[in-house]
Amino acid sequence: MTQISLRAYNQEIDRLIGQGQLEEAIAHCRYILKQFPKHLETYRLLGKACLEGQRYAEAADIFQRVLAVVPDDYVANLGMSVIRENEGNLDAAIWHMERAFEVQPSNRVVQDEMGRLYKR
Repeated sequence: MTQISLRAYNQEIDRLIGQGQLEEAIAHCRYILKQFPKHLETYRLLGKACLEGQRYAEAADIFQRVLAVVPDDYVANLGMSVIRENEGNLDAAIWHMERAFEVQPSNRVVQDEMGRLYKR
């Protein structure tokens, strides 16, 4: 059996997500989480893959799990902002985007998204 580090495995999953191979990425994340049920980076990737696949309820559940452990998690707050905006909950979308901004205040994308949300 081929050996691969968990970090390299997660990088490969992120690459799969970037290529739109979401079901494969989700399957790999679930496999890892069976072996390492507390691995936060894999949860982030699973949430990202679900979000990209517009599986909003599942993505929200995953991101909430991450936020329960790391309340200021950048990826989870960004993902939750997208989900809440999609649900029409603008206040919650802004709240999560503000949390992402607190973690990366110089991130231009986050600044732009906050401005866009405020205008809405």
